Amino acid sequence: MLDFYKGMDLSFVPEFVEKGMKIFDFDGTNIEPLDLAKKYGVNSIRLRLWNDPSQVPESKGYCSLEHTINMAKSICEKGFHFMLDFHYSDYWADPGQQRKPKAWEHLTFHELVNAMYEYTRDTLLKMKEENVLPQIVQIGNEIRSGLLFPDGAAPNFHQMVQLINAGIKGAREVASKEEMQIMIHLDQGGRYVYLKDWFDNAISNGLDEFDIIGISYYPFWHGTFMELKNSMENLIERYKKPIMVVESAHAWRRSVHGFIDEEQEKIAGFPATPQGQKQVIDLVMNIVASLPNNMGLGVYYWEPLCIPREGEGGWAENMGILDEKGNVLEAIHSFKFTRKDFHKYIPVKVYDLKPQTWLVGVEGQLPSVANVLYSDGTVREHSIVWDEDNGWKNTVGTHTICGKVSQLSLTIAAKIEIVKEIVQLDNLVEDENWDCGLIHWQLEKSSEQVVASICPEQVEPFPAPPVNYLFVESPSNFSFCIMQKVKIAVKGVYCLSVEYEGTDTTNVNVTLFANVGGKKLEKVIHPTEHQWTKYEIKDIECKEEEIEIGILINSPPIYGKMRKIQLIRQ
Repeated sequence: MLDFYKGMDLSFVPEFVEKGMKIFDFDGTNIEPLDLAKKYGVNSIRLRLWNDPSQVPESKGYCSLEHTINMAKSICEKGFHFMLDFHYSDYWADPGQQRKPKAWEHLTFHELVNAMYEYTRDTLLKMKEENVLPQIVQIGNEIRSGLLFPDGAAPNFHQMVQLINAGIKGAREVASKEEMQIMIHLDQGGRYVYLKDWFDNAISNGLDEFDIIGISYYPFWHGTFMELKNSMENLIERYKKPIMVVESAHAWRRSVHGFIDEEQEKIAGFPATPQGQKQVIDLVMNIVASLPNNMGLGVYYWEPLCIPREGEGGWAENMGILDEKGNVLEAIHSFKFTRKDFHKYIPVKVYDLKPQTWLVGVEGQLPSVANVLYSDGTVREHSIVWDEDNGWKNTVGTHTICGKVSQLSLTIAAKIEIVKEIVQLDNLVEDENWDCGLIHWQLEKSSEQVVASICPEQVEPFPAPPVNYLFVESPSNFSFCIMQKVKIAVKGVYCLSVEYEGTDTTNVNVTLFANVGGKKLEKVIHPTEHQWTKYEIKDIECKEEEIEIGILINSPPIYGKMRKIQLIRQ
């Protein structure tokens, strides 16, 4: 084993190289992908394997066994450690999609278990014959929602575990634990409750012995950095297994095409800049190295060597560590990290304060403490010393108030809006607080497993009446929609809004929508547990008509909370 794994998933590289990808080092020298990785400290490469990608035209045949063996030979020749990621699908497998290979579609469950066993065993035997046996093998990719749907889908852990165990058995027959270790890989690295529930259920259903817990952690999806640290510490304590972050990434610029936009940048907590990207990788490396007894084994960046192509969008547009010309970005230096570089008490950032609105002449209270993130993932409170009041409290407008974070010589700012009055506009949505239950709303859900319940929440000033929110959750992949038809009595321009809080991961799709005059208007919601976030569709032009508004969720197992759905004339 390596002392600390500094890895990259480079599964796309063979395709990119065949298309003519050229990478340039900081001095402008053309450098091969694996040579670049080696030069800057990468010591392990992860590759995904699709069963028969020729069945899926979009795959262009890549990530087949032949392609993977050829790439693995290059990896081993360069002296890298090698991790293999079985997807058990002809194309992508992740929390939102775990499709069976076409060749397995009509098998009985017993035959499917046997196919899983034989395929895993035979694939690894072939790799062993070619002298490219991986040192670590994943039995599935992000399998929190299961694998080989529908047979192995959550919450049917009894069947899911039989399939996983078949893969483990096939791997164990090829190589001993000392030769090749077995990993179970889930998403939601910063959410211990999801991971605990999965492992407890899997173990109680007979999950065979495995060696390493692998997690995905993307800061714009999977919780805060402190939640990542706490989750890994709790997993180590409960299951006595070492842990790797086998997928992580951050953007070097914003994108409007899904990875990542301004809202996700705020959730991640670091700017989408080359420096912000490096800060995130450094921080995740440091947090993993902070785990007790060296049980944090390392970090892998998912597909960093990709070049943005005009008009293509997608991951390559801003999530890799190469710019449009193939020039390497400064995040490559993060892979020089070693355990000796671990820093525990370095402040990394001060979290922003929530903006406030005060009535003129009615003095509010500036926050007394700030939360500071440290390099080991911990968050500590520090008192704030605010600058002197220069009369801003009696001046209508938006004010930025500056102060100092005690003991750290760091600056902090609060945004305060002073208003003459707080205007309450008429909301056309009926029973926005769900005081009458759901009788004014139409619900659609994919199965009875989807839970939709109304929960009260006490908000300031206490003891005011509670604000209700609608809680939605499912133990398996699901769809859910809540709708209401609203009559517009006065022609005008309107704004539809909702406050939303919840969890996120790959293939979570949440949208606020309005159907107006045959046209559907939508606002993508990026769920976060950090706080309630308001989402709006502005400038909705309405006649005297009936329109339909609502929230639509299509998702792997997550939860969502929504409140204060409002349709107000602008």
